[in-house]
Amino acid sequence: LKPFWLKLPRGGKGCSGSNSVGGRSHFATMSDDWCTIESDPGVFTQLCEEIGVKGVQFEEIYDLEPGAFMTYDASRIYGLVFLFKWQQQGDTRQTIEADDNGIFFAQQVIQNACATQAILSILMNAGDKLELGPHLKEFKEFTAALDPQMKGLAVSNSEPIRKAHNSFRQQSSFEIVQEKASKGDDAFHFIGYICHEGKVYELDGLKNGPILIGDAPPGDCAWAEKAREEVKRRIETYAQKAAAGGGNEGESGELRFQLMAVVNNKCLEVEKKVERERYLRQRANISLVSRGEDVELADEIDDDDAPGDIPTFEDLSGKEVAELQGIVAKCTAAIADLDGQLQGEKKKRQKWEKENALRRSDLVPLALCAMRHLAAKGLLMPALEKGKTEHLKRVEAKKAVAQ
Repeated sequence: LKPFWLKLPRGGKGCSGSNSVGGRSHFATMSDDWCTIESDPGVFTQLCEEIGVKGVQFEEIYDLEPGAFMTYDASRIYGLVFLFKWQQQGDTRQTIEADDNGIFFAQQVIQNACATQAILSILMNAGDKLELGPHLKEFKEFTAALDPQMKGLAVSNSEPIRKAHNSFRQQSSFEIVQEKASKGDDAFHFIGYICHEGKVYELDGLKNGPILIGDAPPGDCAWAEKAREEVKRRIETYAQKAAAGGGNEGESGELRFQLMAVVNNKCLEVEKKVERERYLRQRANISLVSRGEDVELADEIDDDDAPGDIPTFEDLSGKEVAELQGIVAKCTAAIADLDGQLQGEKKKRQKWEKENALRRSDLVPLALCAMRHLAAKGLLMPALEKGKTEHLKRVEAKKAVAQ
């Protein structure tokens, strides 16, 4: 299987709220208030931050083979978001009562909100692991006694959530008015996977309730592996159906999906690890100084704030000078490695910020002006052909990464 990593098309057909009260027309106005947003880790990370959630980020999962999550801390994977091309088909799997199992579940009652609803379904079920912020804390308390359909309506009418979602609306000097979605338009849908009390659940806003995938087996990242197996099963099913129908799914002839993990903010995680190494290095250096060694104390940090899992001064007093010097050297090497990781994460976030700024900018006037000048100099068509060539190279590079 070769995943085709995509961005949710702007202006394309969003997944509809088929379980909504009174049908689509009842929520027509409310649906128009929600835009489609791109499926992108940087978009989703900033969306959560603008709602008020702290300490999370989204990471794309490119590998669907066993062990795909081994590089992650199992306790820090809060959920998975799965994007796929939605098709009208029956699903015989039974749903369960969300409230009876202590799960926050909101049905999707309008179009275009499925990405945000899938994200919320994960955040709201993270318990005390996440700092939801004032808006979501208040929202969770307010909707605690509501049924899934009313929870969905509450999501649709939440101004902070809708404002954060719509902040990624495409800015354009022109507005394309489309009375009806074309028959060939692709519809994309987002669902979430979580682990709750030792069981793995699928949360799909178009269903009546959560779907129990099964018990989470013991072991590191076991629940995420269980969800990965379910995602892979679904993709294989889509592949078989596409092959049976002539091998075409959309115009690309490829399966189109995306899987993202909701994890801890990696910058904060790495900074905590650096801090721990600095505390340990400082204690080892102080122990060396107490034995008459000529050591420079580079880490000027308050030892009272040191984490409780590092060796105490009493523990270090029983070690030889060479052992203490080894600890210092090991900490210094670890800090250098972690600093490299931290710089990589910071660059990634800076890249996200630039991309999000571009998403919120209207570049049409710039493009028209550039095209006009290129055409006047007879360079427009050569530039177009060059752009096509570069685009094809990028597409092939992404396919190679996904293999």
